[in-house]
Amino acid sequence: MTREDFNDLSQDLLGRPVTAAEFQALLHAATTLKLGVGSPVATMLVLFQSLKSDIAAATADRTSKAEARAKARRRNHIGGWIIGAVLGLGCGCLGYTLATLQIVGRDRQALHWALTADGERARRMSDSGLLKALEDCSIPGWVRQDRYCLPGIDPATGTMRWIPTRNLP
Repeated sequence: MTREDFNDLSQDLLGRPVTAAEFQALLHAATTLKLGVGSPVATMLVLFQSLKSDIAAATADRTSKAEARAKARRRNHIGGWIIGAVLGLGCGCLGYTLATLQIVGRDRQALHWALTADGERARRMSDSGLLKALEDCSIPGWVRQDRYCLPGIDPATGTMRWIPTRNLP
């Protein structure tokens, strides 16, 4: 059988001529089976080859659509990662800002106290070294009992040592 024979048969059955790939497969089968023009097996082969071509085209179309959908999903995943990263960074920055504002608020309270009369007295006591001596309980004659530093008699002078509370002129 020739290409014209297959084209005529395909035109009658399918309404179109055979493609080059279909012709190669049909020619190989017709030669192997020694088919002649008008053979019912040749008719079945043309129909089978057409069905095979249609299935291959549909599979290729479906594969290309699946690849397009997968590419769109990957693009969406990338967008999700970007949105997640931006949100995470924003939350971290917001948390840092809130913590900083709390620290500044506490520092502001300490500054206000330091500028009061009590704060000024505490500063003078700290500058004179009295707060450190009280904390260490290192004033001569003073003794530590449990958590407290209590005044006692100075062994060197035999008198009780007091703490000056005001700067006298």
